[in-house]
Amino acid sequence: MPPRTLVENFICRSCLSTLRKQTPAAQWALRRSSSQATQPLASVSPSHPSRDQDIERQKTLEALGLAKGSKIDRVSVNYFEQGKGGKLRRLQDEDEFGQSLMDPDGQMEARLKEMEQELEQATQFTKIVEEIWGKQGAEKLRQRVASQDESLPKPSLLLPEEDWPPQHRTHIVQLNNMIRTIGRKIHGEGFTQKRINSLWKYYSAARIALSKKPEFVHADIWDLLWQILAADHANNPNRMSHIHTLAKDMQKAGVPLRDDQQLLAIEATFISGFREEAVTAHKKLVTTLGATPETFAEFWELGLRMYCLMGDMARAERVVNTLLDSPYEKDPRFLFPFIRMCVENPATVEKGFELYQRLRSALGDSITIEDYDQVISYFLASNQTEFAFYVFVEMMTSNTVDLRGTHKVPASVSNPFFYGKWLKRLIGAGDLQGAYNVLLHMKSRGVMPQAIVVNGLIGAWLRSGTADNIQKAEEVALAMINARMQFINVRKDMQNLAAFVRLRQYGDGWPRANLETFSLLAENYKERGIHNKMEELWRAFRQAEIAPDSFMLNQLLSSYLQDGQGKHVASLSRDLTNYYQVEPDSWTFLVLWQALPVNRLIQVPPRQLLEEISNTRSLFAEMVRSAHIFVTSGIDAQLARYVLHSFRKLDDKFGLLLAYRALRQIFKFTPPDIIVLELHVGSTDLERTGKGRGGVRLVHAGKQIEGYMKRRHQELIASGQLLEGDGMPDDVKQEELGNFLEALLQSRITQDESSEQLLTQAAMEMGLHGGVPSFETSPAI
Repeated sequence: MPPRTLVENFICRSCLSTLRKQTPAAQWALRRSSSQATQPLASVSPSHPSRDQDIERQKTLEALGLAKGSKIDRVSVNYFEQGKGGKLRRLQDEDEFGQSLMDPDGQMEARLKEMEQELEQATQFTKIVEEIWGKQGAEKLRQRVASQDESLPKPSLLLPEEDWPPQHRTHIVQLNNMIRTIGRKIHGEGFTQKRINSLWKYYSAARIALSKKPEFVHADIWDLLWQILAADHANNPNRMSHIHTLAKDMQKAGVPLRDDQQLLAIEATFISGFREEAVTAHKKLVTTLGATPETFAEFWELGLRMYCLMGDMARAERVVNTLLDSPYEKDPRFLFPFIRMCVENPATVEKGFELYQRLRSALGDSITIEDYDQVISYFLASNQTEFAFYVFVEMMTSNTVDLRGTHKVPASVSNPFFYGKWLKRLIGAGDLQGAYNVLLHMKSRGVMPQAIVVNGLIGAWLRSGTADNIQKAEEVALAMINARMQFINVRKDMQNLAAFVRLRQYGDGWPRANLETFSLLAENYKERGIHNKMEELWRAFRQAEIAPDSFMLNQLLSSYLQDGQGKHVASLSRDLTNYYQVEPDSWTFLVLWQALPVNRLIQVPPRQLLEEISNTRSLFAEMVRSAHIFVTSGIDAQLARYVLHSFRKLDDKFGLLLAYRALRQIFKFTPPDIIVLELHVGSTDLERTGKGRGGVRLVHAGKQIEGYMKRRHQELIASGQLLEGDGMPDDVKQEELGNFLEALLQSRITQDESSEQLLTQAAMEMGLHGGVPSFETSPAI
């Protein structure tokens, strides 16, 4: 109740007289209803107090101490408040008195906090809805909420966390936290697999609790779970399993499923392995979803897919007729599953082709290449290559050539070039079995495929890595090699016959193998480490009278090296390059350097050390003579690393210094940081060195390099080549690192009377012939 004060005991008589003079009309005018407040007052004019009355009222307020700026403070006013039990409580001041008038029960602040929480929750709810369902979905939700009964619970995407048993409350809280996380991050990052899996994990943990109190789960929470767990996204591989479980839970909770949700739930049930249950659920909806124009096509197409997967030809055909005879709009591509089922059975393959023609007629100009490819794949997978060829011809000729019923195929389509287009398309799409079926079909029609196309299929088989495909690749490649051998034998026989006698090539329709065929097999045998097959292939290659190239040579040398026969690599390489006049490339030299005993063996016997130094210098001289092959792409860092470490392991300090100078000046090689550090420490495995006793040596080398680079940086600034505060550019840094390594290698050579002579002798053996200068004045390191 409003507080009672002592003010009324101090009102003077003049004020009371003034209050009595106020007319009742004015009081009525101030207290009229809100509906009347909007109407103008025509008969009642507002009354204004006179000036004398204002002066009297101001004096009264000053006497009471209530006037602004009043200097009279000897009069005090006390305020009281009566509680519910009738007890009076004195208020502190006028501010508390005003607050008491505004909030008699003292619950205003608590109510404001509650309203703020509701507003924050509503804002978060709206944001989540807009980010997941879009603005249109959010607007539909607002309309639904506005139209629902106020007595119903308000929509919320969060579960109430109270009134749950302790063993279930944790799962509810975790699920709420995950819903909040999705609301904050789903807009920026989308449906990530980790987030979907996390939501499913927490929902699965809370399923038991939710099933016991389904009334706590608002319909909007089910909608949110469905939208995320049923999202058709690449990051949701377990989508159908999620839908099957979620739909069951929603039905148990009494939540009605929308039409699209019911169809998706049936499909999920079928895919999850409960086929009879899905078919039964589908039959129950025939009179509802199966008769509604909005869901007619989608409903019957789902039934068609299920019956086709079950192999029920009779029911599937009835559904097809139902769709074809219906007046509703539908996509003719619904025939794809039925065409596939017909093609899989040889007795109904003709019906499948007729349905394809009906599909093509229904689509008209809207048919796409993907549609043709889909139908072709059905026929090829069922080994019906003839019908697949008919479809491919119609695709390539825009349906201007019809091969049905023709005894002779036109030459425009029955040639290796036309078939080659088909083969390339199938290989590019990854349909290797279909491409193989086309090859067999070509042979049956007497059309020999081109070797380049068959090599493409062999390479695709080998790259797949499966045992079945590798076996097919070897069989086809060996058949091509056999055709090549027969051609060689016929060519030799023709040289011994009269000029007018001509022999036809004998074979089984495979093209002759070429260099690419042998190279594909050689690379595969090398990678698989099958050296005995590599030797057989090489013997066949020599009999085939095909000139090898560096790639074929590299595969053969690498196979010998992998088989532990590295000692034969150098001599074999010299013989083949001289006999076939094959120019080595960078990979050839890499194999040769890897085949050196110093890189193959744990330790070179001391008695062979001088011989190996000579062989290593000779190999470098051979690489210098072939320096022109490195002009375009430069020398590979791995090859340069093998070169430098080979000289280091042999402790050939003169050869190492000259090799490094030649790599910089002739091959334009710039050593990276790791090679500089390796040569400084004397190891090819810095990680292993750092763990052992060489850790101190590794740290010392790093500090020495760092100190040299800092000193050179200051020297460049002092010389004016760099400005104060500027860092060292990358190219300058690499050049200075190269200078450091050269100075380091030169400092390790003891210079005496024979040093110049030994350096000159090494340069002659390495094919430098004075191209690389001798000892130079190097900066201190």
